[in-house]
Amino acid sequence: MRIIECHFEFSGFDDHLVKAGTSVYLWNLVRQFKAAGHEVTAVTPAHGLLPELREKHEVTDLGWEATDDIPVRLDPLVWGEGFPEQVTLSVTAHAHQISVDGIDIVLLSGELLDSYPDSFYPPGALEGKDLSFLKPLAFQVMAARYLADNAEPGTVVHLHEPLYHYLLPAALDGRGLNVVSTVQTNMPVNKKVYGPEVRAVLAHLGADPSVADGLADPPLDSNLHRAMRAFLPRTLLYQDYPDRPGHDYVSMLALVVRSVAAMDFLSDGQLDHFLTQAETPFEQLFEQLAVRRELRARAGQLVVGGCAIGDEWLDVPRSEERRQRTLSGLGLDPGLPTLFHNARYSVQHKGQKELFRAVRRLLDGGERCNVLLHCLAPRPPQDEDLDELAARYPELVRIDTGPMASADLMDWAASSDLCVFPSKFEMDTFLMAMGEAMASGAIPIATAQRGMRHFGHRADLDDPAATGLAVPRSFRVDDPLLVADLHEGLLRMLELIRKDPARVAELRERAVEVGRRFTWGAAAARFLAVFAACAAGTRPADATPEAHGTVAGLTGVRERADAGHGTARTVSDAIQVRWYGEQAARVEVVFDGQPARVVPLEPGADAPFEGVLTGEDADWLAVLVTRRDGRSVWADLAVRPG
Repeated sequence: MRIIECHFEFSGFDDHLVKAGTSVYLWNLVRQFKAAGHEVTAVTPAHGLLPELREKHEVTDLGWEATDDIPVRLDPLVWGEGFPEQVTLSVTAHAHQISVDGIDIVLLSGELLDSYPDSFYPPGALEGKDLSFLKPLAFQVMAARYLADNAEPGTVVHLHEPLYHYLLPAALDGRGLNVVSTVQTNMPVNKKVYGPEVRAVLAHLGADPSVADGLADPPLDSNLHRAMRAFLPRTLLYQDYPDRPGHDYVSMLALVVRSVAAMDFLSDGQLDHFLTQAETPFEQLFEQLAVRRELRARAGQLVVGGCAIGDEWLDVPRSEERRQRTLSGLGLDPGLPTLFHNARYSVQHKGQKELFRAVRRLLDGGERCNVLLHCLAPRPPQDEDLDELAARYPELVRIDTGPMASADLMDWAASSDLCVFPSKFEMDTFLMAMGEAMASGAIPIATAQRGMRHFGHRADLDDPAATGLAVPRSFRVDDPLLVADLHEGLLRMLELIRKDPARVAELRERAVEVGRRFTWGAAAARFLAVFAACAAGTRPADATPEAHGTVAGLTGVRERADAGHGTARTVSDAIQVRWYGEQAARVEVVFDGQPARVVPLEPGADAPFEGVLTGEDADWLAVLVTRRDGRSVWADLAVRPG
């Protein structure tokens, strides 16, 4: 097959140029395609790197160039009065090429495409202020021009992250190409783009702008819907858009899935999450959205190519000698149980604030264990929780926030008993670091995120397939429930290490076996099966049935978790609220507003959650219940006279 990987960031061939994990993923994948005998090319912006690349590689001028005056309709809500309704973005692109390990990398170079060489991506602060923010849009247009001129019919064009290629599938439609989109990250599933922009650029490219029609969401203006819309942005599951006649917004995912041969996800859990938003605070609103309808209508196009861990992690030896050498070298006691966490420093996304606080509570309570924390940051973070943990327990805690060599990370992972990954907001779609730690013999304690469920951690450790312990998901900033769940989970696992070494050995054996399943060779084989199905015109989803878990709720009505029941009565100038729910861990009353106003109810002495809302005059309330198992349910509650 002829395969073209097209992405805004394709730099995994050089560690010094990597900005995000997607580029590492891509480089691992294309090397497998090449090794399997396929013709592989990449298309990416030059990002101003040609002078640097010439120092290491032979750069060839391909002789292709294009100049375009792109009509861009600007969203007045974002760009304001300082910009006209439409601007002309003048872009020039020249194609250059380098070859690395037999893989041709086409670099589209021009003034705008060469901007921001340090970050590749324009800073978010420039949106609405500087037209250079439109660099990703310019790349889509010039990539469409290049592919139209150079990609032979039958070629597979593999795109990555709909946020950066929402125009390309429709722009390439009708050219005999097999276009596949991979959803790399869990952006809000309803992430949208300004509709007039999409239609104007597609018409300019000679594509059919009607692909953006019929994607409007219903009004969503009931009292409960408005409370949900006000609250949900803080969960990072949903982005709200204003209702303005004539200023429509188009779902990026819906737009892409309408024009691709296949839409790929990194794990079956990620696919499940995108299709259902199950048991999250967003689920009930999601059921009303156009993007849900469009995804489900094309279930046969939805596939799981998957992801993997690095080959070097597949046979990390674990030995007592290695543990003694590593932990003693760090000044720690090898006889103590050891916890390990490895992620970039992102205290909310990665649940690190809750992790630091749970570990502090654990050690303050008298537990003794080694704690190895690698939280990669561009500069040492100013973090009160992290600093206090290190200062209070210097004999137990080791923290590194700089780059670590793979060999050192392997030593840490292979010397640890438990690996802890309390990621939040359902933002991790695969989580390579968790698979690496498990493959090295560390038993996981992690949140029960859909996108991580392939690693086999379970709330029930008696499950014969359990690799470790799952704690409830979290969709909150600074979540005290997650702190408590992590603390309880750590206590439980440390007690197991002390009292039941045979059970721990079973969990470790399963963790290693599961972690080592995820190879790049297996991922590439699934992708090639999907590509072949696209070329043959058969259902892509049938090409890799073993990659799919059971996607709940595709048909029929899902059974919703029990929220409990409540009462609300007016008392003088206040409303007295009581909520009864045996499984409730948190109950909140949510008021529509910008931002939403949230009033937590307090657990009462006789079991119900209670609260008095002073100065309120309402005949109904929106109630959000978070259950002990992490599931969230909305309910509306009528207010009755006292």
